[in-house]
Amino acid sequence: MAVDIGEMLDRLLTEGARHSDDAHDYELTMVPLGDVTLPTGRVVACDPLARTGEALPFTVSVPPGRYPLRAWVAVAYLAVSGLMPCRSLATVPAAPGPLWLNRVEADRRTAALHLVIRDEPITSWEPALVTGPAELDEDGFVVHPVDTGLATLADERALEALSTWDYADVEKVFVPSVPPDTPGLVGTVTDPATGATVLAVEPGSGDGAYASFVGRTATGEVAAFVTDFRVL
Repeated sequence: MAVDIGEMLDRLLTEGARHSDDAHDYELTMVPLGDVTLPTGRVVACDPLARTGEALPFTVSVPPGRYPLRAWVAVAYLAVSGLMPCRSLATVPAAPGPLWLNRVEADRRTAALHLVIRDEPITSWEPALVTGPAELDEDGFVVHPVDTGLATLADERALEALSTWDYADVEKVFVPSVPPDTPGLVGTVTDPATGATVLAVEPGSGDGAYASFVGRTATGEVAAFVTDFRVL
């Protein structure tokens, strides 16, 4: 059965959207990561620590500039069959009796990486293609491999610069001794001459191969690039 890209991405990019499976309830929340500087406007989806110099940009480019990067985090809740007392009342008003909940937070995973080009409604989505040979998944989408537990949407120039770094510098910035909380944000300016940046997160499904998509406005302008980490 063909994948409905619009339906798939709508469930990833909606604040407070709820989804369930046999074990968990999931709720989506957006986490702003900061601006990404694109000096060339040629965007690449890749693992920034693996085959960085070989990663190919998308066939669709955008005007050079600074654009917001967002992570969409799926918060997983355990379904609780009965009522459960909550003893922490620090964040709720005083009540005459105990507070009761019917779910408990179990996990957080980064479900998608979202580079905003135009903060306008997206009316259509298309698979993101790259400027050369590519690996395809079972649905026929172009995917990029993740081998070191990090993924990014960054400018081609930023990644070319990163590929020249000494490993000690890479390790200091992108392999922290204490892993950051979900979405696991790491990154910095990689090319001081242009200000190009690489901001990376931990895919919620770990190492694997992930597809990216291009969102367009009603007038056909590029509004966003999104990588789906196959959490939902």
